[in-house]
Amino acid sequence: MVPDIEIQHLSVCFDTAQGPVYAVNDLSTTFQAGRISGVIGESGSGKSLLGMSILGLLSGQAKVEGTCMYKGMDLYRLPEKEMQEIRGKEIALIPQNPTESLNPIRRIGKQLTECMTVHGNKDKELADSRRDEFLRRFGFSDPDRINRAYSFQLSGGMNQPVISAMGLMNRPKWVIADEPTKGLDAILRRQVYQVLKEISETDTEGMIVITHDIALAGVLCDRLMVLYKGSIMEVGDTRTILEHPAHPYTKGLVASLPAK
Repeated sequence: MVPDIEIQHLSVCFDTAQGPVYAVNDLSTTFQAGRISGVIGESGSGKSLLGMSILGLLSGQAKVEGTCMYKGMDLYRLPEKEMQEIRGKEIALIPQNPTESLNPIRRIGKQLTECMTVHGNKDKELADSRRDEFLRRFGFSDPDRINRAYSFQLSGGMNQPVISAMGLMNRPKWVIADEPTKGLDAILRRQVYQVLKEISETDTEGMIVITHDIALAGVLCDRLMVLYKGSIMEVGDTRTILEHPAHPYTKGLVASLPAK
């Protein structure tokens, strides 16, 4: 059975000219395997920093305190070489900015297959097959055309599903999806939701969805955590949080949803 991801007393601090700034402040939580956990809150609340901390992807300016336990290992203290074995293979990230995540001078297909070969999988036929499978699942009816393309030849709405496919190429045990519907229209948002739901049921053992899209979180996630200024306001069952919010901040978030 795939283990949970347990975070205890996480603080992320940045030194500034005005003094230390805590972007995440003494945060403790457990992301349970077998469930889709949502992390919601406004921009700047610390959502992405939380996700990036799990994979050791924060900048060198970030000072990280606390523990992140997975398979008996503290990911915050793991040497980079060992983290490389976990990152993308055990725990994968679907990043929120395709422009920064895709290499503009390499073809899409090559970047997708490299996600497997970098972890030692030399089966080119398997990599090509899985690449085309995920592109089709994310709505591309002509994978060959996408594979030959460069990221600058595709729209932002097309590149977003591409990096989603990239994060899943190794069939990781855990997926961290950071703003997977950012910048997408309603049709593409529904498509991404459907694929993430399917993936959570068939391909992965646990998923963390970081989003300001409360509607997405409401239909996709089993459990929600509400962040504000790097601290947890409340956490619990999704339906309870959205239908009966206890904290004033959560009430404001829910009230901001468009009327049905």
